[in-house]
Amino acid sequence: MHYVSAEKLSKSYGVKPLFSDITFHIEEGDKIALIARNGWGKSTILKILAGKEIPDNGQLWINKDVDVVLFEQDPVFEEELSISDNIFFHDNPVIRAIKNFEALSEEDKPDELNDAILKMDELGAWDFDAKVKQVMGKLNIHNLSQPVKTLSGGQKKRVALAKTLIDIGFEHKHVLLIMDEPTNHLDVEMVEWLEQYLNKENLTLLLVTHDRYFLDNVCNEIWEIDNGRLITYKGDYDNYLEKKAERAENESATIQKAKNTYRHELEWMRKQPRARTTKSKSRQDNF
Repeated sequence: MHYVSAEKLSKSYGVKPLFSDITFHIEEGDKIALIARNGWGKSTILKILAGKEIPDNGQLWINKDVDVVLFEQDPVFEEELSISDNIFFHDNPVIRAIKNFEALSEEDKPDELNDAILKMDELGAWDFDAKVKQVMGKLNIHNLSQPVKTLSGGQKKRVALAKTLIDIGFEHKHVLLIMDEPTNHLDVEMVEWLEQYLNKENLTLLLVTHDRYFLDNVCNEIWEIDNGRLITYKGDYDNYLEKKAERAENESATIQKAKNTYRHELEWMRKQPRARTTKSKSRQDNF
């Protein structure tokens, strides 16, 4: 299934261009790592796909049946609310289905209760509590009544990650999960669990990470922003390094060939008399 098409996207901040005329496509099941130097547009591409920024030029198409979920480096919370309220405050269809089922279980409305049961089946909502407890436990989040304003930066990041994983875990539409540095503030055990979770779930993924081992264990494709261009590589990080070296060598050879041609033509032009023949004029124009 085709998720995303981007054609000739460009973005600048002031006079500084981040990328120009980049084109890419995302298919269902892709797991892509986006890499670049700091300040070269990684987070901007993620935000454009999530609808939080607009490209200066180009066309972006996202399948209407695809739900884009963004996990950001700096999550925003209702600081006065508890962890629990922040995670479940949003309009989650699974939570709605559970509340509806619980309410109808107390009433004598068999037809409506049967519909509620079917909805629970459809959403896979029966094991909601177990899955929530698993995610919370693995990320070391236990006191759900604690106000978010009392949490450290690392704790907030883990709460945001838990919320994201709970959301997508019960989202039965097609999901494109976009993650910006998801392993920050996680210990080794948490990172290993997250790798397994992302590989187990039927996800389409685009992420930014500086953790090479996490990248290798989760992603099967690498995109690099290099001097405003987007270059794609299939395979793991070692393959990326190998192909990047080959590309750099080829580009260096092309540049050297152009320099040699330039020197040769410059020498030829310097030797020409002032009176130009048609042939020499044509060669001068080409130069």
